[in-house]
Amino acid sequence: VKAVARLLGEQTAMDDNEEQATFNVEEVHAIVHKVCNACLTGQGFLHSKIGQWTATVVENCLKELSAINKPFKYVVSTTIMQRSGASVQTATSQYWDTQKDNYAAYKWENEQMQCLTTVYGVSI
Repeated sequence: VKAVARLLGEQTAMDDNEEQATFNVEEVHAIVHKVCNACLTGQGFLHSKIGQWTATVVENCLKELSAINKPFKYVVSTTIMQRSGASVQTATSQYWDTQKDNYAAYKWENEQMQCLTTVYGVSI
């Protein structure tokens, strides 16, 4: 019985380690959503504030991501633009470990602007 309990405990620890080493896209989306809401909700598009808002979104996303304490290096990119009916197309390509590394792209918007944020997580 003790051997089975020990093996089950080891399996649980292995499962926890695997979960810890997984880039969870939904978790990252929740972080970006929270950060964008805190920074941009209730704001109208104001060109003079774009630099401040983009810096705030990037810095706060990195702060929140580091707080979840997962073994990743993160890159956060954000673009804030006025909604004008024009289209925007982005592309990304990575050469990495497809089992561990990943990215999450998130679009936040209100009536006047869009914020496109991409978070790349590279396992360390």
